[in-house]
Amino acid sequence: MDARRVLIVDDDPDIVVYLTSFLEDNGYETRAAADGADALAVVAEFRPDAVLTDVLLPGRSGLDLLVTLRHDRRTADLAVVVMTGMDQVLQDDGHSYLTSHADIRGPDAVIGKPIDPHDLLEVLERVCALSPVPAR
Repeated sequence: MDARRVLIVDDDPDIVVYLTSFLEDNGYETRAAADGADALAVVAEFRPDAVLTDVLLPGRSGLDLLVTLRHDRRTADLAVVVMTGMDQVLQDDGHSYLTSHADIRGPDAVIGKPIDPHDLLEVLERVCALSPVPAR
């Protein structure tokens, strides 16, 4: 079976390097994007099994990226994991932000920063198992 693919979306290069190294060491294939616009381009080309996105990004937020992905029929079922240090998002899984988008499914998981590597692997295994394998 091919390695699961994860798109890491974060504007902090140190976090991207850490997550890329950690996930690749654990059998994942990764790509990275520094903002939402780049993430959409990488999703179209890379066809990840999951998107791991920070909330605070330059331009559009990670939650805006989630809304865009959910509104596109080609990516509506893509697993999205939101990572954040923002207590409000952690407490309600981003639902307070998404109230104006009641027609979409929220994130598949929300994990706090700093990221616990074991929790990250558990979350990715769970959401990737539930996500349909994209055509490549």
